[in-house]
Amino acid sequence: MNKVAIVVQRCHESIVGGSESLAWHHATVLREAYDVDILTTTAIDTREWNNTLPEGRELREGVSIHRFKVTQGRASYFGQLFHRLLRDFKQNSKRKLPWGLPLQEEFVRTQGPYSEPLLKFLREQWATYKAIIFTTYLYPTTYFGIQEVPRGVALLAPTLHDEPTAYLSVFKYAAHRARSVIWLTDAERRVGVKLWGELPGRVVSMGVDTASREPAELETPYILYCGRIDPNKGCIDLFNYFIEFKKNHPSNLRLILTGIDDIPVPAHSDIEFRGFVDHEEKLRLMAGSKLFVMPSGNESFSIVTLEAMAQRAPLLASGVSEVLSDHVKESGAGFIYRDFETFTDRLNEMLADDSRLNEMGHLGREYVISRYTADRVKQPLLDTIKQMSDML
Repeated sequence: MNKVAIVVQRCHESIVGGSESLAWHHATVLREAYDVDILTTTAIDTREWNNTLPEGRELREGVSIHRFKVTQGRASYFGQLFHRLLRDFKQNSKRKLPWGLPLQEEFVRTQGPYSEPLLKFLREQWATYKAIIFTTYLYPTTYFGIQEVPRGVALLAPTLHDEPTAYLSVFKYAAHRARSVIWLTDAERRVGVKLWGELPGRVVSMGVDTASREPAELETPYILYCGRIDPNKGCIDLFNYFIEFKKNHPSNLRLILTGIDDIPVPAHSDIEFRGFVDHEEKLRLMAGSKLFVMPSGNESFSIVTLEAMAQRAPLLASGVSEVLSDHVKESGAGFIYRDFETFTDRLNEMLADDSRLNEMGHLGREYVISRYTADRVKQPLLDTIKQMSDML
């Protein structure tokens, strides 16, 4: 038995970032030591979780991807459940949601993607694997999947951040079913202890692309954001702050954004939305930016932030996120902000001193290379799986 499985809600080369990138990263790190299967669904789009890709096995770069049909996508009434969750969370000062087990499991199941064929496969085939890694905590593939296997073979990579859904008690109990938890950062682990209590596990992290790229050459200086254009990523504040900043501090500075627009990007002469760009163009834009801005308060790692730091982009990040605050504090590669005033002050301070920006860029690259390369992640991940085998 020299096989490892990774369970993730979707897997396709067009999907970048988040737990999907983590799943693929761990698969490529482990493939030299193990036969690796990724167990996933046929869905790509997260809005409905429709069956898009064919069922069956795909072999890609030495990794077997097994896709199973989605039997429950996102239910039409899931939005009502989600709004009820937000309302109850806001009204409960102790953050203990008064939801019973049936309602919680209905919430998890109807957000999708729920796949009975995937669960059946886990139920029948778990014994063929030395370890099964589940990521992310949020979706039915993990919550119901982890209940289909003995605790001794389950690892959980939760990609957790402090959000209302994480306070549902079913996720705490699911986390405690795992033999061990694979954390991405110390900040994520601290959130896990706060929400779910003490859990066995270690910070394993993830490697990012650190090869230097030639900077993009644009006619005007720009700050850059890459990722989903989404209220949950702090993008509305970013738009408002930047537009107000430009009113008070006229210049040729622009805000460039790449990614997928879940909300409209404001029509503004100094805001440019480039849509989805390929990996190389993204890294070149990072390398050529005055600084990289990350407004999200909901991060467990932030791949794009570390990619930007590896390209020597100084960082201006939301202080709401403990993960981003730690990256800034431990690297010395930028500043955090908490409101419009601190956004304005920090941005002006950074733009006023090119030599300091260069120093921050250098510190950021050193920080990423010293912690977040595949070579540095490989052994801790292998050790975690070996320790599981030793305990069985």
